[in-house]
Amino acid sequence: MTKRKTNAVSRVFFNDTYTACAYRWDTTRKSAWIAEALRVRPIDGVVLDDPSSFTDTAEAIVRRVHESTYVDAVRSGEPADLAASQGFTWDAGLYPTAIAHSAGLVAATERVLRHGDPWAGSLSSGLHHASFERGKGFCTFNGLAVAAQHAYDLGARRILVIDFDAHCGGGTYSTTRHLPVTQIDVSCESYDRWRPVDTDLSSELMDAQVDNYLDTIRRALERATTLGPWDFVIYNAGMDPRNSGVPAEQLAERERLVAQWCTAPTIVTLAGGYTSNISEHHLVSLHRSTFEAFATHASRGCTVA
Repeated sequence: MTKRKTNAVSRVFFNDTYTACAYRWDTTRKSAWIAEALRVRPIDGVVLDDPSSFTDTAEAIVRRVHESTYVDAVRSGEPADLAASQGFTWDAGLYPTAIAHSAGLVAATERVLRHGDPWAGSLSSGLHHASFERGKGFCTFNGLAVAAQHAYDLGARRILVIDFDAHCGGGTYSTTRHLPVTQIDVSCESYDRWRPVDTDLSSELMDAQVDNYLDTIRRALERATTLGPWDFVIYNAGMDPRNSGVPAEQLAERERLVAQWCTAPTIVTLAGGYTSNISEHHLVSLHRSTFEAFATHASRGCTVA
């Protein structure tokens, strides 16, 4: 095992462009709520950073993982049905917003693979349902696929996506088949369900219920251990299982389990979580728990094969 450095701080990326689009929805606004909470009540060992310098890189990779016709539609607004295929009303701020969310994940990938940080994060969401040719389910560009592509470009050859959003990550699965990516997906809802292709003997989608949620999480992490070791891990830390009835205490325990499990270079992003049946304050607290868990883990050091 090779020791990776433990930094005094880990970076979580955000800037105001994350919320530049006019469409008001949790996916387009909650990054700013969480950023403000991190400024008002900082997490020891976590600092906010600006990913603007990675905008051009992210834009170039977006054009590699998505069809050009779709990317151009999001940028221009035409054709309208394609530009709004994720479910948002199009405006000129949508394209820079979606690129910014991907840029944060590119920046985080750079921190762990180039600079040796044990983990880094981004306040990105609206990612895992987007497919090669269109958006879906409030997801415009698939930032998870963008991060996986960038990690591959930087030399990672064993890449793991852990998707613990309430909904299935079919968009990510379809947009990363050209890469050495394994996806372990625990979902409470059937939306965007996927099945491994015949040649994929590693990826797995696991169904979870409220009464067996943590047991399923543990089984997923055990599966990932069996398949490892990993060069790079992407954790899609959805908090919408809370909207599906999973208690907040179980989600906090989930984050502790994942943070302790992640001994490879890891990037973390928000994924789902909505104010449809919980308060904004509660949603922010749930997402903070992810970074709190990783900050606590990173303070103890990290090793990678």
